Amino acid sequence: MNKDRRNLLKLLAAGTLPLANAVAGDKQAGGKVRIALIADVHQDLVHDGPQRLKEFLTKAAEWKADAVLELGDFCTPKPANRAFADAFEAFQGKHFHVIGNHEMDGGFNRDQVVAFHRMPGRYYSADLNGIHLVVLDANDVPLGHKGGYPSHISDDQIDWLAKDLAATTLPVFVFSHQSLERPECIRSQDKVRAVLEKAKRPDGSNQVVACLNGHWHIDHARVINGISYIHVNSASYYWIGERFSHIRYSKEIDALNPYMAFIAPYRKPIFSLLEVDLDKGEFTLSACESEWCGPSPQDLGVDFKELDSAWVAAKCSARSGKLTIR
Repeated sequence: MNKDRRNLLKLLAAGTLPLANAVAGDKQAGGKVRIALIADVHQDLVHDGPQRLKEFLTKAAEWKADAVLELGDFCTPKPANRAFADAFEAFQGKHFHVIGNHEMDGGFNRDQVVAFHRMPGRYYSADLNGIHLVVLDANDVPLGHKGGYPSHISDDQIDWLAKDLAATTLPVFVFSHQSLERPECIRSQDKVRAVLEKAKRPDGSNQVVACLNGHWHIDHARVINGISYIHVNSASYYWIGERFSHIRYSKEIDALNPYMAFIAPYRKPIFSLLEVDLDKGEFTLSACESEWCGPSPQDLGVDFKELDSAWVAAKCSARSGKLTIR
């Protein structure tokens, strides 16, 4: 680890970043709930993870966010990442973690991730100023799994989800690392979506407003049966693989991690603000623009397979939707 990186981690851990004025649990004026979202920082891969996190936390404070939420692939639960994780949790407001698949890199397990971040569990729910948040763990191992990263939500977790939704009348936002919208992703997504679509509020409208995820490092959203499914782009990069490897910074920086040449990094970090306006009955996600550091994946001729090339972009688009959809 170089000197600058060590110094930045010390600053983060010391809590020297500006913090939000609202304390945890305070409700914003005008019936608005604000959650600052960041996904796929990949502290264990990129060389500038602490700086990207610092910019996010600074912006979250400017937004006066009620909470910060990271959508997984944040960092592995090793001692060297303690200061990085503590910086996130030092934010003066609620903070929520989602387990990504890369949290278990290096032989770690999900229980270690939960303990490291002091999470209430692998999956859990919480009320926040008039909305209900559900965090799912899509890293369950399905029957017949033959290797690689599993992407599955088991029946016991789905049963818990149904009971949790039945116990609230608040508008619900669901967060998972993997996507409940991409057909190639969570194997049990049809079962999960059936539970989400069945949940109704007393007025007959959909209880679940939106499902948000990371994992794919893309800018994309669509609506399925009245529920918005929204990808929050990576804070750091798009994966291009060894075939399209390219030195982006310098040989010295690339030498810090053998996979550095296999990514197309964003020059500035990408993140978004989820704002729920309970008075107007709507939600928005803020836009965030960055640019490629070096040639884009499109410039290199990367094959996106099932993805639309337009989704692979150094940005997070603005989104909006209604809280009540029948």
